[in-house]
Amino acid sequence: MNYIREKVSGKKKRLIQEGYNLDLTYVTKRIIAMSYPGEGFEGFYRNPIDQVAAYLNTQHNQDYMVFNLSCRKYDFSKFKGIVQDCWIWKDHHSPPLDLLFEICDLIHGYLKGDKINVVVIHCLAGKGRTGTIICCYLLYTGKFKSVKDVLYYYGKKRFEKEGLGVNQPCQVKYVEYFYKLLTMDYVIYPTVITLKRITFQGKAPAFRMRGGCKPYMQVIQVKNDKELYSTQKKAKKYKGIQHDLQLDKPMPIYGDILIKVFNEGMIKAEKMFRLAFNTAFIDDSCQDSLQFSLFDLDPSQLNKDERFDKNFQVIIKIERCTKCNNRTSFDMLCEICKAYLQDEEKQWIKINALIKQYKVPDDNLATELLFIKKEYDDIDYAMQLKRSEKDGDPKDLLEFEERIRATTIIFPLEQTQQQSYIQQQVNDMQNQ
Repeated sequence: MNYIREKVSGKKKRLIQEGYNLDLTYVTKRIIAMSYPGEGFEGFYRNPIDQVAAYLNTQHNQDYMVFNLSCRKYDFSKFKGIVQDCWIWKDHHSPPLDLLFEICDLIHGYLKGDKINVVVIHCLAGKGRTGTIICCYLLYTGKFKSVKDVLYYYGKKRFEKEGLGVNQPCQVKYVEYFYKLLTMDYVIYPTVITLKRITFQGKAPAFRMRGGCKPYMQVIQVKNDKELYSTQKKAKKYKGIQHDLQLDKPMPIYGDILIKVFNEGMIKAEKMFRLAFNTAFIDDSCQDSLQFSLFDLDPSQLNKDERFDKNFQVIIKIERCTKCNNRTSFDMLCEICKAYLQDEEKQWIKINALIKQYKVPDDNLATELLFIKKEYDDIDYAMQLKRSEKDGDPKDLLEFEERIRATTIIFPLEQTQQQSYIQQQVNDMQNQ
């Protein structure tokens, strides 16, 4: 059975000890990433919920908080710790921006509450959404000074292989958004922009047997998952090296926006790509357009998709309000923008309030929040490895991999009692 689970979990680092074999990784001593705790048949190929609960309840008693980002329910009563699960965040997608701040604030408060507290974060595979939150919180502690460094660290700690961390461009973008807001010395706000046209540049993606495609788009408001507009009824064949998706009329958009592009097939529509952004980050530098290269589009495998020209790009033609910009507070908005941004105001009041009360932890506190003790802090070592990885000594990599291998941290119970109890739990489950 473990063979199947290991195949499904892929190249993630597993916790294999004391009778357990789980897709569960201590990214730091107090932050755990794992995959979904499966029930019934799903437990045959994912983390079995009984084993996950037995491990956490034994290892951490009730001193843990689970963050369920999967948008799915399971039997929370099996867990002695607290389970948080009130968020909507689709797999492989970027979240509503306020969600990142809300969850990081909850994590921070819980870890500060007691040194023995740990947080357990999972989505479905325990990869992208899980990593997005973990990377944001690592930045929140002040232990990292760049998004690239924190993405590297998470990738190294959670995975056996390079490039398997947070790699969806939209999720990386939202980690960048989070860090910008956290470190800015001024306040920004969402803006209303008018979507006028979307242009594809580059050879037509080959989604049909004879080449080319027939693309259309959906524009979606992420917060309520509401479709604002679709060009499906006016889909036309993409020929040559440029194609426009025209709108019947200019479309006002604001906040967290998702654009999905499909190829209209003979039988059914086929997903081509998607992109996401938040209008609060559209400023004067954007002028009248937003540009996305192939590497900015989701899913992340798109840059290896031979159907796409490597120089393919998307250009979104926009028009901004002449009276308001992303520095205009809600009470100073023009009447038109104010009407559109009523719902966004609540979200951004929350974001800006959390940022205002935020204080970068000093190094001692940050170390305690993540590692308990300085001797467990491996961030500097990881960054040194990152700098020397291209021409460094392979032995350094092996030493780091050995150092960060998931290990048990013994908390209140004595180790002998722990091992005896764990073995009994495993025996009971095997006899069921």
